[in-house]
Amino acid sequence: MIWSIIKKQFKLFLRNPSELLLLLAMPVGLITILSFALGALWDSQSDMEKIELAIVQHGNEEQQIEEFLDEISQTIPLNETLIQNVHSMLPVSTLIDQVLGSSETEEFIHITNLDPSKLEEIRNKNEFNAIIEIPDGFTSDYLTSIFFEGNAPTFQVYLNESEQTTSMIIQNILDYYQYQFSLFSQLGKARLLTEQLTVPSIDLSSEIKTVESKQQISASTYYTFSMTVMFILFLAGSIASQSYIEKDSHIFDRILLAQVHPLIYLLSIVVSTIILAVMQVSILVVAAKLIFNIPITNWGLFLLITLMLSIVVGGISALLSSLNFKSNSANASNLFMNAIVAIMSLLGGSFFNISGLSPVLAEIGLWTPNGAALEGYLRLVQDGTWSSIQPIILNLGILAFIFLLLAFLLFPKRGGIV
Repeated sequence: MIWSIIKKQFKLFLRNPSELLLLLAMPVGLITILSFALGALWDSQSDMEKIELAIVQHGNEEQQIEEFLDEISQTIPLNETLIQNVHSMLPVSTLIDQVLGSSETEEFIHITNLDPSKLEEIRNKNEFNAIIEIPDGFTSDYLTSIFFEGNAPTFQVYLNESEQTTSMIIQNILDYYQYQFSLFSQLGKARLLTEQLTVPSIDLSSEIKTVESKQQISASTYYTFSMTVMFILFLAGSIASQSYIEKDSHIFDRILLAQVHPLIYLLSIVVSTIILAVMQVSILVVAAKLIFNIPITNWGLFLLITLMLSIVVGGISALLSSLNFKSNSANASNLFMNAIVAIMSLLGGSFFNISGLSPVLAEIGLWTPNGAALEGYLRLVQDGTWSSIQPIILNLGILAFIFLLLAFLLFPKRGGIV
């Protein structure tokens, strides 16, 4: 008898073109649109715009160095080490050549040296993301503050407030620069900068080591799975609404008159949802595989995650049906499709990778059916193994148990109005 009820569910589902459009055509369309619209940005194929930085110097640093050495020679005997230390402490040259103009930063910072007479003109324009104004005598004042008593000089930084990201980058670089030179200023005031102490130059070189090589996830791959796990949730609400229509039209009562236990009817909802969910995921993923050639190597683990996700969706469908039957309305399934699916999709990362927004929300998202399944699929794309998806399977198993238990506990044991 249960298979007859499942067969009935399939016929009703296939005879509803609007449901097929929602569950199959719409996700394929969204996957295609999002993949082409965000593909270049997601895959980093578009060139990052460089930060435009203007440097305005009101004096000549080399000339200031010579003047400072002439002045200091009258009180401190000069030797090769001391002269070398002074030349290694050029604040403006260090900032421009070793910090802002290093090989590490030249890929995303473009420096333009401007004449001081143009400062007021460029300040009123949005041509540059930041402007650094070095006052006249800055280097000589800085060296004087180290070797003699005096306050350290300052320079002006004008940031474009409409460009918060670039402003933050420039600010962080300048903070690092200020920290280094503040350190040497304190050493100088403490008389620790002697002939035996050579001031090191700022080194911003870095080495990137890859611990584990993983397959890069493209936009088409990400949105194939994110849209799939989102739209599979609509299947649960759709079948739950369909089951309430059967109750409202007394089909459920007729089934009970045929000596079918109510829990058998609920079990048929679970099984039919599982079968339809597996078919839905398979159709969407195979379509995306043919269109975008998304990488799936371990089909066995892929089917395992799909099966576990489908069982969870079957449990949700059964729970929504139980709530609909209890309240004698379709409010539960309508609320689920209109609001709860959107919330679960946001937490589960169906719209964007939420881990970049909040690690806490990302952890919560792993306890949503779509979020856990999405994470499992993405791990498989990155050559994941059974051990890497075990936590995902466990999460889905716990969710399936909870939803199914609640559904069978809440489902009415008789027909008619409860």
